[in-house]
This record gives sequence, structure tokens and C-alpha cells, in this order.
Amino acid sequence: MDLISVLATVILIVTIGTLVVGVAAYAAFKLRDSRRPKRKDPHADAAGVHKPIFLQPYSPTQVTKNPTAGS
Repeated sequence: MDLISVLATVILIVTIGTLVVGVAAYAAFKLRDSRRPKRKDPHADAAGVHKPIFLQPYSPTQVTKNPTAGS
């Protein structure tokens, strides 16, 4: 075997190993998440929709024309 084929084999094995570890980590995360006890979220309303905590939506009260903008 020459050097190029050895390096290509190593890259292929490392790539497949990375994919396998990623899938296993995702499966472990989902298993752990499903075992967690469910609690009522204090930031959700009665329908379970989250309200913004840190950001306030901007709603302008009056729209004015910009006098410096070209017409």
C-alpha cells in the first residue's frame, strides 16, 4: 500500500467513527431527555406558549416621515 491509500483509509475510518459517535450522542441525549421529570414552565401561559422573557416587542405609536430623506 502506498501512502495515499493509507491516508485515505484513515480519513474514511475517522469520518465514519465521528458519525457513529454523533448518532450515539444524539440517542443518549434523547433518552436522557425523555427520562427527565416534566414540570410546569413558569414562563408559559395556559396553552403552553412561551412569552418573551428578556425582549419586549417594539410597536411604534406614531409613524413620522423622515425630513432628511430624499423625496
